[in-house]
Amino acid sequence: MALFASKNRKPGSKIFSLKLLPYSGTVPYLRVVLIFFRSNQVSTGILLAIFTLLVHLPALLGFITPDAAPADGAGMFYNLLFGWLAAQPLLSAIASALLVFIQGLLVNWLVNNSRVNPERNWLAPLFYVLVMSCVPDFLFLSPAIVAVTVMPIMLRLIFQIYKSADPTMIVFDAGFLTALGALFYIPTLWLFPVILLGLTHLRSLKPREIAVFMTGLFIPGFLGWIVALWNNMGGGFIQLHFSTLWQFWDFQTDFQLSTLLRSSLLLLLALTVLLSFNVYYQKRLMQVQKYNNILYWIILVTCVTAILRKTPSVEHFALAGTSVGIFMALSFQSLKNKAIAEVLFFGLLAVIGFVMFIF
Repeated sequence: MALFASKNRKPGSKIFSLKLLPYSGTVPYLRVVLIFFRSNQVSTGILLAIFTLLVHLPALLGFITPDAAPADGAGMFYNLLFGWLAAQPLLSAIASALLVFIQGLLVNWLVNNSRVNPERNWLAPLFYVLVMSCVPDFLFLSPAIVAVTVMPIMLRLIFQIYKSADPTMIVFDAGFLTALGALFYIPTLWLFPVILLGLTHLRSLKPREIAVFMTGLFIPGFLGWIVALWNNMGGGFIQLHFSTLWQFWDFQTDFQLSTLLRSSLLLLLALTVLLSFNVYYQKRLMQVQKYNNILYWIILVTCVTAILRKTPSVEHFALAGTSVGIFMALSFQSLKNKAIAEVLFFGLLAVIGFVMFIF
């Protein structure tokens, strides 16, 4: 038997009734989760909040504990504002869940205002939350989780330059947000080449506008240094940010099975995005195709700059979370058989659950 909801057809009745239909040997009525996020109702945000809470339950209930090692790539501002959460696992888990939910809302705003998704629905924030909660490292607040908050805002600014009459402020804000994220997670600064390339990919920039971008990139670091200098930490600020930015992977590091398993899951998500390449470009406007190019470049730069970390850091891949979440939403949305999409979605949840609890 299959269960589904249908409206009572009696005049004046608005009550939803449940009907049982005979099972035909297939799963045509298996629409449990994704169907609710295929709508564009504002109330779907409540479902997104519930889903965020559910995927963060292992950390919220204490089944998973954070790594005792210091936060990798943490900027001085992260240490000042959020460093104390390292000794408070529950508060760290709550902060991470809340921040990821807010980021999901920003991703929804991004895709609905840039035509990246041809349909207006909540699948992109749903899969963003899933991607940003798929490994235990993401369930607690970290510098990368904080820094990635600027990504949807920055991408929206970059996409706006395509038809902007005066791109000067957009260019400045893009550089400013990149450097602002680096104050919390220093390797965010390595995204600046792809941000500048994305701006020039959408619009030809004059040398003056490139200089404006570099100015926006410089100001947050300078202001951060002034604040640190005011607190007698100016030298420490410079040393921390430059020593953390320039690192090279220690290939002698012993890879633990847990690290390999989490990396394999992230690789599975990356393969899903790569194998669905045609879906993102088929019958899309040239403008949207250029947007997708930028999203792909962010994934590529994130993977390449992972070797600039001294030890393997799963948190670093959070920088690509916005791109991967959007692309995965488009992949599942393109499946004509909605029941198969549901089955694959629950299969992905099962794999994530296995990674969460196996260690």
